[in-house]
Amino acid sequence: MNPHGDDPQPGRQGVAMPPFGAVVHVIDDDDIALWMFRELLQGIGAEIRTFSSAREFLAGYRPGPCECLVCDLRMPEIGGLDVQQRLLDTGSHLPIILVSGYADVPQAVEAIKKGAFDFLEKPVDGALLIAKVRNALERSRQLHAEHLARITREARLALLTGKERLIAELVAAGKSSPRIAQELDISVRTVENHRARLMEKLHVDSVAELVRLFL
Repeated sequence: MNPHGDDPQPGRQGVAMPPFGAVVHVIDDDDIALWMFRELLQGIGAEIRTFSSAREFLAGYRPGPCECLVCDLRMPEIGGLDVQQRLLDTGSHLPIILVSGYADVPQAVEAIKKGAFDFLEKPVDGALLIAKVRNALERSRQLHAEHLARITREARLALLTGKERLIAELVAAGKSSPRIAQELDISVRTVENHRARLMEKLHVDSVAELVRLFL
């Protein structure tokens, strides 16, 4: 039985991508459960992608800017905790909502400790699921924005020479040019020249902006 209608890819069904590109991945080896999740989530304004096995999901998963995963805890071959661990091993921060039809309290605790976004028991309350998914998508957007900010910061700092980076760190630590000159055994004028160049390279106009780069 295929709950995915006439979808060209078995085990997966999607709706038109909304403008903001949110995606909810759902993994469950129960076709009826997949259909239920799809029915509950179809009105939240996100693309719903369903998978009947974790292996299928992992084989095609590519990180996106706004997404979350709803995953059954107990599945053949690869269960929810294994999916979580494999994603962690790749450096992924995909928010995961684990779902189980059993009172798997120890496994739920383990999943939360490893960073799972939430844990729900079956039968799932529709309103609660929708609320959790919306919160997970918002968290995903935040994580993506933070990731882009880190990349931008690292790219800007990579423009500095070793000496400029060192002086920038000392300035950000609140040290004056005379103090830096003393510590590095160079002239104050040399420090000021380096300081002017590094501020220009980093496109910052004040020490406060420079400090924020190093926070």
